[in-house]
Amino acid sequence: MQYSTFLFDADDTLLDFQKAERTALRQVLLAFEITPTDALMDRYSVINASLWHAFERGEVTKEEIKNERYRRLFAEFGVGQGIDTRKVNDRYLEFLSQGGFLVDGANALCTALKERGCQLYIITNGVPHTQRMRLAHSGLAPLFSDIFVSEAVGAQKPFKAFFDYVLSHIGERDKRRILVVGDSLGSDIQGAANAGLDCVWYNPKGQRNDRGLPVKREVQTLAALAAWLGV
Repeated sequence: MQYSTFLFDADDTLLDFQKAERTALRQVLLAFEITPTDALMDRYSVINASLWHAFERGEVTKEEIKNERYRRLFAEFGVGQGIDTRKVNDRYLEFLSQGGFLVDGANALCTALKERGCQLYIITNGVPHTQRMRLAHSGLAPLFSDIFVSEAVGAQKPFKAFFDYVLSHIGERDKRRILVVGDSLGSDIQGAANAGLDCVWYNPKGQRNDRGLPVKREVQTLAALAAWLGV
C-alpha cells in the first residue's frame, strides 16, 4: 500500500457528531428546563455549523462560538432568558464528551490499518478535552499515535500552518506516503490541498465538489475506503 500514515478528521468521519450533538443538546436543554423540541435542536445544528464554518475561514474565535451559538438560539426561540450561556456551554461540553458514537465501519477500518503497521493520527478543530474524551469513549484511542487539535496547535484546518505543525510532529516525512481522510470540503479537503497532501473525501451524502478541489478518491462509506486501500 502506498500510504503509511493516515490523518483522520474526527467528527462525521470516524465519530458520529450528529448523534453526539443531538444527544448532548437534549440533555443540556433539559438540565436548564428548556423543552428540547425538534425545531429548536434542528436550528441549533444550523447555527453551530455556520459558526464552525466561519471559524475555518478565520472569521470568529472558538471562544466566540461557545457563547454565540446559544445566544442566537435562545434569542430566536425566546427561551433561556437570564441564563448564563457560558454555563450552558460548559454543561453541553460535559455531555458531548461522553458521545463516542462511531460512524459505521470506523473501527474495522482503523483496526485493519493499524494491523498493517500504519500510523494513525486525528486532526480536528474541536475542543481538546472534549475530543480526547470522545475518542476514548469510542474505543478508538489505542489505535492512534496522537491527536492534533487546532486549539493546541495554534492554527486550524484548513490553514497550512495547522498541517505544517502536524507534519513536523509525525514520523513520516515523505508526503507521498501520507493520506488525509475527512468529510469537510472547506476544512479537510481544502487543508490537504493547501498542504500538498493526498486526500480521500468521505462524502456519505453525495455532496457536490463545487470548489473543484483535487481528491484522490471519493467514497460514501468507510467500507468502500477500506476496499480501495485493500485492507
